[in-house]
Amino acid sequence: MKKVNFLKAVLGVAAAMLISVNTIGQVANGDYAQYDADRLIPTNIDYVTLRTGGSTIMGYYALPDPVYHPGYVAPGWTLTADFSWAWTIPTNPGSGANISGGGTPANYVEIEYTATGNYVVNVAETAPAAFGSCADATPTVMNVTVVAPPVATIVTADPASACGDQAAMAVAMTFTEAVPLALAGYSFAINETVENIDLAGTPIGAALVDNDAFVDYATSAKLKTPALTGAASPYGFSFNTSALTVQNNARTRYTYTAIKASDAPAAAGNGVISAISQKSDYVAEAGGADYLAYAFTDNQIVIIVNPAPATGPIYYVPNTFNY
Repeated sequence: MKKVNFLKAVLGVAAAMLISVNTIGQVANGDYAQYDADRLIPTNIDYVTLRTGGSTIMGYYALPDPVYHPGYVAPGWTLTADFSWAWTIPTNPGSGANISGGGTPANYVEIEYTATGNYVVNVAETAPAAFGSCADATPTVMNVTVVAPPVATIVTADPASACGDQAAMAVAMTFTEAVPLALAGYSFAINETVENIDLAGTPIGAALVDNDAFVDYATSAKLKTPALTGAASPYGFSFNTSALTVQNNARTRYTYTAIKASDAPAAAGNGVISAISQKSDYVAEAGGADYLAYAFTDNQIVIIVNPAPATGPIYYVPNTFNY
């Protein structure tokens, strides 16, 4: 008898990318969606970020057999008593995963991943003695790939000080994460600070511009293809600075700093949040209300434009010196 697995959507994104709406099923938690229509030889992959601290817990539901569980429908999601689901991890890199909890309801489990790598997770439903103690001889299969956290960096180097007004400059960034482009999405912001500086580089007065949303990819509107470029990680992105003009006839410094997205939670820390890393915080952070950001490896570019010196008059010994 056919059974299918359910696993978490990437916060609503993976469902659209990986499966059609006709294959989305329902379980007791509406945030979960069908993993793969082929339960024995799936082609999809559940990508999971190895969180800061070295482990990530993900939750999974197995769809119960509809013949034995006719009450498993909204809103009650009632399971027939005494059925069990055996979850195993036959491919487990370095024993880097274990079944850490769950079981309430009985078709739900939590798996703790403690190392990056490719995993295979199986689940088989077993009936109680009252129904012959039958076990599914062909467990449902799920492929899981645990990846390192995303890495974001500004790769354009600080240019040499320029003389006079300059055109806007393109600034390149890279995002490194071992996921396919179709699932790569990143939240972050760029702060623009413009200030006049003295000969030593000390600011003169208050900043002329201090804008935390010069670039802002919110967690609900991540940077993704086509603005995110490249066929595979590391992916590329570039933004343009403002026109680099000398202001107030003084040395003018333009600083662009990568910071967390405007809607990232206060506890996230300053860094980049990916679609996969945010999904991977679902269990640990109370259903995804909070999530981690991962520090930028190079988060800043500084550009200085200088006014051209104004040459003064020439002084000479006057012709009338001894006249």
